[in-house]
Parts: sequence; C-alpha cells; structure tokens
Amino acid sequence: MNIGLIAVDSKYPNLALMKISAYHKAQGDLVEWYTPFQHYDIVYRAKVFTFTPAYDTIITNAGHIEQGGTGYDITKTLPAHIDRLQPDYDLYNVDKNLAYGFLTRGCPNHCKWCIVPKKEGNVRPYMDVEVIKHILSFLPENLKK
Repeated sequence: MNIGLIAVDSKYPNLALMKISAYHKAQGDLVEWYTPFQHYDIVYRAKVFTFTPAYDTIITNAGHIEQGGTGYDITKTLPAHIDRLQPDYDLYNVDKNLAYGFLTRGCPNHCKWCIVPKKEGNVRPYMDVEVIKHILSFLPENLKK
C-alpha cells in the first residue's frame, strides 16, 4: 500500500505520525510525506492545535483519508498496537540516540489554556521501561536501527 502523511500544523516531529509510519513500514507499505502528484491508499493527516487552520487542500488522490490529533478530535487516540510501537525516527531524520515517547500521560495542573487534562486526565503511568524493552525485542530488524 502507498501511505501519505501530512503534519498539518507543525514542522516538529509528530509522534503519532512517526508511530503510524513505523506500523505501515513494518507491514511492507511505502510511507512518504504527502504530495498531490502521487496516489495513496491512505492519507493520514495530524493536527496538534485547535487554533491553527485545517489542511484545506482537497485530497482527491487517496482511497481513504484519516485525520487525528487534538486539533481535529480531542477523544481520538491511536490503536494500542500502533501506539506501543517505537516511532519511525527516519521520518524526521531524528537522531536515533534520542527517544520520543511517554512513560506517563496526563497532567495534574489545570492551566486555563491547556487541553491535556481534558484529553488525558490526571497523571498516570503509561509505559514502563521494561515494557518498552519487551516491545523492542519483537520489532523487525529493519525497525531496530
């Protein structure tokens, strides 16, 4: 399958898109940044912020469009089998000696401008380092680089 990705409102690494990319690459799919000149089976677009404009270009070259992120839907989350994957660091040319992820989710503060407590609730454990090591042991070799 051909997979197109759109980071609607940020040039910073988008963890959800990195995990979606890792999932599809593990399935043998071609994953790339969206271009209107290519046909895609699925286009994923992620929007982090509610206040930024939506990606308003009409996408006619995709079999299916999936959009997510707090900017689109505060309740939508990645499926667990994707969310638990090691991100595809190659997507953003990120140094593989770094790690992006969460050991906890939520926030105890209720800043009037922040959406995290509404979206994720109070602080709670999310992943344990031992769980991450276990998950990594099952990854295909091409994703362990």
